[in-house]
Amino acid sequence: MICMETIAKIRRLYYKETLSIRAIALKLNLNRRTVKKHIEQTVVPSYQKPAKRYPQLGVYLASLDLRLTEAQTQPKIKRMTACRHYEWLKSCGYQGSYSSVSAYVRQFNAQSPTNPIVFIPQHFAIGDAYQFDWSTESIKIAGVVQKTQVAHFRLCHSRAFFVRAYPNQKMEMLIDAHNHAFTYFGGVSKRGIYDNMKTAVKSIGVGKEREFNAQFLGLMNHYMIEPVACTPASGWEKGQVERQVRTLRKQIFEPMLSFETWQDFNAFLLQQCQDRILTAPHPDDKSTTVATRFAEEQRILTPCNLYQGCRVEWVRVNSLALVGFDAHKYSVPCQYALRNVELHISASEIKVIAEGQEVARHPRSFDKQQTTYNPWHYLSALQRKPGALRNGEPFLHWPLPQPIKTLQQHLLKQPKGDRAMVKLLSLIAEYGEEIGVTAAAIALKEDMPTVEAVLNIIHRLKEPVIPTIMSYDVPLRMPPQAQLARYDTLLSSGAQYATA
Repeated sequence: MICMETIAKIRRLYYKETLSIRAIALKLNLNRRTVKKHIEQTVVPSYQKPAKRYPQLGVYLASLDLRLTEAQTQPKIKRMTACRHYEWLKSCGYQGSYSSVSAYVRQFNAQSPTNPIVFIPQHFAIGDAYQFDWSTESIKIAGVVQKTQVAHFRLCHSRAFFVRAYPNQKMEMLIDAHNHAFTYFGGVSKRGIYDNMKTAVKSIGVGKEREFNAQFLGLMNHYMIEPVACTPASGWEKGQVERQVRTLRKQIFEPMLSFETWQDFNAFLLQQCQDRILTAPHPDDKSTTVATRFAEEQRILTPCNLYQGCRVEWVRVNSLALVGFDAHKYSVPCQYALRNVELHISASEIKVIAEGQEVARHPRSFDKQQTTYNPWHYLSALQRKPGALRNGEPFLHWPLPQPIKTLQQHLLKQPKGDRAMVKLLSLIAEYGEEIGVTAAAIALKEDMPTVEAVLNIIHRLKEPVIPTIMSYDVPLRMPPQAQLARYDTLLSSGAQYATA
């Protein structure tokens, strides 16, 4: 069998260069009957690659075919890879290469009859549903490469979308993502289509039966959404958001992005959503844009208030007045040491609740094995141990106002300066930072860098202001007239008293 290149040469030499069959046969060292056959063919034959032979697999082919046939009846996710088949063959005595095994597996799968999966086009009414999914992307935050979890929302009718990034996929992140998405959309659809993620689905029943997570149901009930869970391993049931994940990965997240903070990253993603919606044509109607359909759908969406729910955990405060969560520690007031408290956890902050009252609040940190301090939480301990002010870890990077820092330098040069500084901090905690800083600045200006002077100035600043009495000129109806005769009366009466 001659190759396609030789057939092309025969036809070129005969039809382009007008050589005879004999001349072509001599030039290409071919039989004249072969040359004539290919010249007279009206349909150019397609190239057929010869079937590859696998001599090393000879005695193992029957067993391997049986394993590959059984694998065809299993879902793709449960099928063995060619590498696993190669390892099994080696255990049976196979001496050939891995490339032969992988090539045979590909050939077998290509020749095996399969039932193609047919996808049915879907139509969603305006305001009917949205689809949700997570994706994992690589991002550089503050110079450190890390995995980020991106929440994807997509309105099924208008195709408007929203994305926001988080460090993980926990419940508080899911709640925050929904709050931001529905604020961006300006309302809520009737249904939400999800996969069977653990934060949403507790257990999978028969068919569409699901036992949903209690906290997830609280989120759905607040927004009055009907949650719909897809069939396991059936991503086409939320195909719009699945395609969105693949498309945005290529268009936005590759090559790797770099930002200083998570806030900068999410601000960038929000701008990308707004810009792409404005210009993207609608898939079902190229004459209109996603932005136009989105504006129409927004009028149908149900207005809503933000969900205030959060993740709650009970923890115990240790002897250092610290509570731990997600490999990070947070300070609480000293009086709650060695007691159990509640942590109300959201995507952005941590609240510490004791006896029904909020006793501490910190911005949430995702730095592992680190500690977030509020130095004011340790003031009661400082009053008993003022020496800890110099080397105590909570006070090493305390961002005190400049007048307080300057006054601290003066106080620490004096005997018992630590105790005096603690007393000054107690005054600030009692009377408030604003009046305390003002009093410290006045004391420094008057060259009296002492706690007593600060306390005196605070008292003066807190003295009630005496209102100024205002005098008014009231016009008289009858202007006064001078009567000088009255003085004569006084003189006569004075003379009488003198004679008496």
